[in-house]
Amino acid sequence: MKKLLGILVLGLFWCNVGFAELIELNKCFKGKDSSFDDTEIKNIEYRYDDHIWSINASTGIITQIEIFNDDFRKTVIKKFVDGNLEKEKFSEFQIINYTSNIIIGRTYYEDDSTARLFFNNFNDIVPKREVRINLKDKSVQQIFNPTGSKYYSYNKVKKYWEEEVRPGVDYSYKEFIEKFEPTIDNFYYCEKSTSDSDKTGTSSGTAFFINNKGNLITNNHVVEGCKLSKINYFNKEYETNLISTDKTLDLALLKVDLKPKSFISFSKKEPKKRQLVIVAGYPLGEYLSDDLKINEGKISSLKGFENNSNEITVDLAINPGNSGGPIVDENGQLVAVAVSGMSKEVTEGISFGIKSSSVTNFLKTNKISPDIKLTSFSMNDEKVNQLLEESTVYIFCEQ
Repeated sequence: MKKLLGILVLGLFWCNVGFAELIELNKCFKGKDSSFDDTEIKNIEYRYDDHIWSINASTGIITQIEIFNDDFRKTVIKKFVDGNLEKEKFSEFQIINYTSNIIIGRTYYEDDSTARLFFNNFNDIVPKREVRINLKDKSVQQIFNPTGSKYYSYNKVKKYWEEEVRPGVDYSYKEFIEKFEPTIDNFYYCEKSTSDSDKTGTSSGTAFFINNKGNLITNNHVVEGCKLSKINYFNKEYETNLISTDKTLDLALLKVDLKPKSFISFSKKEPKKRQLVIVAGYPLGEYLSDDLKINEGKISSLKGFENNSNEITVDLAINPGNSGGPIVDENGQLVAVAVSGMSKEVTEGISFGIKSSSVTNFLKTNKISPDIKLTSFSMNDEKVNQLLEESTVYIFCEQ
């Protein structure tokens, strides 16, 4: 069966994680487990030597690592298991949403699952379990059947119930809906978290100037948690001041004490499907190179993930580190701000940007009027490239 990896945030979803390919939540001992009615088995604090949730951004995999203590193993073996319970258990989830402080992963029904007999379409890719990890409070929630009855056929389930489970007993649609409601199985709280960026103490993304006064726009998740954000502008480092953030839009406004060579103005025109757009940024940050990367594509939808009307969908090659970078039109005017992209294992060219109209509203609440142009003289590729080189910066966070 095809694997669905879903959303991978571009760049930094929280700054003390930064460009983190690997995050681990450790000692996840507190919470509840509804899988067992037996109090002794249900007690999570009694269960583990260690309980780890490992998030690997580069592979799109969340791994649950359960290391059981010997007393718990003896209890389970005695009460439930015929044979042996391994010391360590590994479970994997495919990442579908990786944004800000929330990471969501899923497992899917295998091809030989008997549950497929009750699907509307036998070949559908149907979620079986979902895990929701909140990095901010270090909590993990597991949900069984996260999409509810969406993929199941009422008529197939009704027929099986009335012929096999309780012959002759009517099976109502209400019972069907209730039976397939999403169920929260487990809920864990973890003591600590670590990441690969904890070793370096830095993280990075992209920002761009919006005026000649030194104001910059980037994503909130690029600067969130930073003690100090700096930019690299023409091989010189400058400290920035954080003016304002909007966690819902995922935007941040900063100020730096310099007059940039150029800045990006905002287009008054509404975005259109199949419109040519250009993105600039620093994918993979300094790990790849310190040279600004520029590529182009087209707008494919006027809504973003889960019908987010503040975003557009583009077919651009956007990668981690592009977060906060400008997406402009052929004349170098802002269309959107790069924010996230779909994992490449299953999909190609599905990325998202925050509409310039939403950025405008954010700036106006902070008493800044962006330079908005109704019309613009046509710019050739060389001039657009120069504009982006002179207005887009590498931004990094020191903890």
